[in-house]
Amino acid sequence: MSVLPIAVTLFLAMGISAVAAPWFIKKMREKNQTVTDYYKADKTELANNGGILTLFVVFSTIIIAPLAFRIIFKLEVAAFPTEFTEIDTAILMVILLYAFYGILDDYIDVGRASKILLPIMFAYPLVLALSSWTPWVPGIGLLDLTQFNIYVSGIGTLTGSMMLKYIILPVYIMVVANLKNMHAGFNGLQSGTALIVLTFILLKSYLESNLDNMYTIAALIGAQAVFFWHNKFPSKILEGNIGSLAVGAAIGAILVSQHYIWAGMVMLFPHILNFLMYFYWRMMNQRKPDDPKWQIVKFGKVREDGTLEVPNPYTLKWLLPYYFRMTESQVVYSMYVLTLVFCVLGLFVPG
Repeated sequence: MSVLPIAVTLFLAMGISAVAAPWFIKKMREKNQTVTDYYKADKTELANNGGILTLFVVFSTIIIAPLAFRIIFKLEVAAFPTEFTEIDTAILMVILLYAFYGILDDYIDVGRASKILLPIMFAYPLVLALSSWTPWVPGIGLLDLTQFNIYVSGIGTLTGSMMLKYIILPVYIMVVANLKNMHAGFNGLQSGTALIVLTFILLKSYLESNLDNMYTIAALIGAQAVFFWHNKFPSKILEGNIGSLAVGAAIGAILVSQHYIWAGMVMLFPHILNFLMYFYWRMMNQRKPDDPKWQIVKFGKVREDGTLEVPNPYTLKWLLPYYFRMTESQVVYSMYVLTLVFCVLGLFVPG
């Protein structure tokens, strides 16, 4: 598979987003679709729900790109594909379902239990499009799933391949979406780390000549790159739950479709660590609800010198500023470096 059609898709999305983003931010502010930035001394109001813009750009690109490719194909300028794969379409559907769920969460706050249970079904458009494969397991190698069969009364025999496709993979995508949604809160934190992860998944796919199903992700990278420009410190727009859940679902979906289950866990290790720290905080709060040290607090504060004052070290973004005087941008850049290190390591993990 040539890298040129992927590059064209990516830059087309970037161009559409570059044109649409300033207009979108202006309109959101005019309609008072804003939220308070609690990490600014003046409590700046920022345009919200920028994930809608990202979705618009991705869908526009996926509509326009095949038409452009057909013209190029007819002119015999280059051997561009005339249509995208079933996997690309399925990934787009997963992104859309999670995005709508993010809108619902933004407006009525569906709660953490619902975020765990309901979105599992959103992965099934992709699951149904996937073919079975023999997964690689660290310390074991390729694992023959035909050895794992379970008989369930009233259902029948569940094969190893069925359990992987219909149980493990949907849970994997749901977990990744929620990990991305949790590792946010500072200007550019979620969008920047997502852009790094997505770029390295694309790079790994290129190095392994595995680009067949990467058009939707290429469009997302292009859209996300421009959104990041407006979302980085000092931010003009935030993504909202619609953006973080949709992008997280896209990461989970492409890791599954590319068979990068373990590589994805390495790339997302900072996100996993963030969840484990938060989980520990919540458990201690349940055990000692009256102890001020373990109170659940959503935001920190900004000191007069611009450094952050955070209540505890129990999320990854709060860990460094709890022990060192750091500004918001310094913390975010440290998170980029950490993500970059584990993404580089993920390039060397087989699957």
